[in-house]
Amino acid sequence: MRPATYWIGQYLLATATMFLLLAAVDLMRGDSLAASWPGTLGWSAAAAAIFVASRWRQASRGLDCAVCKDEQVR
Repeated sequence: MRPATYWIGQYLLATATMFLLLAAVDLMRGDSLAASWPGTLGWSAAAAAIFVASRWRQASRGLDCAVCKDEQVR
């Protein structure tokens, strides 16, 4: 299984990406970044935690993703 630094990096990357996406949506709605960043950060951190935890669980069980299985067959 991959080291903890890999999973921490995945979490930070997912959190940053989701934060930017959610912040862009808030800005397009007309909200100010100063007012919306705490909620946006909270939602992006929670969503990234669920995403990375599910990937970690699959990796710890030794399961491959569907895309990986398709590539191995070819």
